[in-house]
Amino acid sequence: MKQFIYIFIFLIAGWQCLMAQDVSRFKILDDFAYQSSNEYLSGNKYQKDAILFMDMVADTHPYYIKAGRRAEWFAKKDSLLKQCASIQSDEDFVDALIALLGPLHDKHTDLTTEQRLQERKNTGKEEPEAAESSAAGIDCIMCQHDALYVFTIFPDLSICYLQFNQCVDIPESPFETFLDDMFTEMDAKKIKTLVVDVQYNGGGSSRLCDALLQHLYPVGKLENYTTYLRFSNLMAAYNPKISAVKAKWENDGHKDELYEKPSPKIPADYQQPAVYEGNVIFVMGPKTYSSAGILLTLARDNHIGTIVGTTSTFSPSHYGEVLPYRLPNTGVLGSISCKFFARPDAATVDDTCLEPDCVINLDDKEQAWQYIIKNYGN
Repeated sequence: MKQFIYIFIFLIAGWQCLMAQDVSRFKILDDFAYQSSNEYLSGNKYQKDAILFMDMVADTHPYYIKAGRRAEWFAKKDSLLKQCASIQSDEDFVDALIALLGPLHDKHTDLTTEQRLQERKNTGKEEPEAAESSAAGIDCIMCQHDALYVFTIFPDLSICYLQFNQCVDIPESPFETFLDDMFTEMDAKKIKTLVVDVQYNGGGSSRLCDALLQHLYPVGKLENYTTYLRFSNLMAAYNPKISAVKAKWENDGHKDELYEKPSPKIPADYQQPAVYEGNVIFVMGPKTYSSAGILLTLARDNHIGTIVGTTSTFSPSHYGEVLPYRLPNTGVLGSISCKFFARPDAATVDDTCLEPDCVINLDDKEQAWQYIIKNYGN
């Protein structure tokens, strides 16, 4: 089993390095059994790549580990090939494949063309403000601030309002140091309620969310996500050792099972911070996603605080750890998840969204703030 773990560590490091490289490093899908079939040989370039794509998804994505799900997936094949017979552009082909993936609710499994990828790079995205700012002077407390994270204490209300906009460290004020300062000030002023507003948080490093959680709940008692990995031929294309691991796993009776990765152990020298004993209110909005969604799911499943806002756009259990690839006939680029992250609450593991404990209208920021003051202020 230790050998398994060493291979996983090697793979993870390799994939991360790979994703940082140019698209020429993406593996080209190759399946001799399909490429020598009459169906493949007689098709146009879109039909040929559609055949390879459907086979790869069925063999790689964790959702399709079950035979019944694979059968449902392949039942869509005839319709897709018929559609591909009249497709005239790579753009339309990509759109057709993306539409086929829709029910997965997995934004990490995606496709694009080199042209779209270049346009995205040229357009770029405005970087968020990389310096901490104060909320002082901002009339609208729950409007989006420039800082990645900022807190304001309202002593008369006994509320600390933390707006956590992105899971990215500010070099001059690392998040862990920022939290230490915040909780120290809250303790000194005997603040009874902490509001964690992640309505604008689209994710980043989950390490920052872990840093916050350790102030809210004992780490040793926290029920965490379970990570499952699916062995596949595409994975083996990046690391040939996986072929032997995959064969052994299936020969041992696990053909339609995901491999459960061992949970990380708490370091022996870990020191648990003081756990905040007051009320915790999380604000969730339609832009809450990725690591911020994981934060709220762990809060819900560990009974930490109350969630207010709107129904989530993220799935509490989700897929990730992508493998990139290229379709050989069209050159279309894709990424596909190979891991499934199952939320702690087994009874709700298949839920596709997280419902707030209380629905509030976040379009009216002042009304939302007044709701929090009325229900959770001193």
